[in-house]
Amino acid sequence: MANPLLDRVAPDYLARRKQVIENVEKLSTFERLTAIVGEDLQALDAELIPKDWQDSPVSVCLRFAWADARERLPEVRGWAEATVPAVCQRCLEPCTLSLRAELKMLLLDSADAQSVDDALEVWGLTDGKLRPIDVIEEMLVMAMPIAAKHESVGDCKQQSVADEPIEVKDTVRPFADLKAQIEKSR
Repeated sequence: MANPLLDRVAPDYLARRKQVIENVEKLSTFERLTAIVGEDLQALDAELIPKDWQDSPVSVCLRFAWADARERLPEVRGWAEATVPAVCQRCLEPCTLSLRAELKMLLLDSADAQSVDDALEVWGLTDGKLRPIDVIEEMLVMAMPIAAKHESVGDCKQQSVADEPIEVKDTVRPFADLKAQIEKSR
């Protein structure tokens, strides 16, 4: 059976049919996301890399419809969720990231995308067709944090210097002192 996430289809066809795609895929189906996660895991010792991490599930729910009454603007709404392994940037040990991406975007040819309100998110099509997996993968990549870390500091093996409380000392305020001297001289 064909995977509807991998098919290249015209978005107006999906909107006309009010297509709904609900699927659970392996992380390895998302090649770019898998490459990003794999590159991050290379920082770990081989025995610390989770086994079969590429088989982590990615849940997807997409609903195609029309965004306007004239049926000229196809849209997709939905979400994607995944739990992926990563390297905590606090303790440099393995951790897991829970990713969730909410989707609500118009699916337009790249030329038409410029004439749409800036408040709307647009997925530009180059050949008039869409692979739903490309949209999902892009949104999940964008949902990844810049620096992965355990959800709570207590889960880290080592506490980093940045997480330690900062001792506040009396500071010298030369301009405040100058202001006070000017006011005294008046």
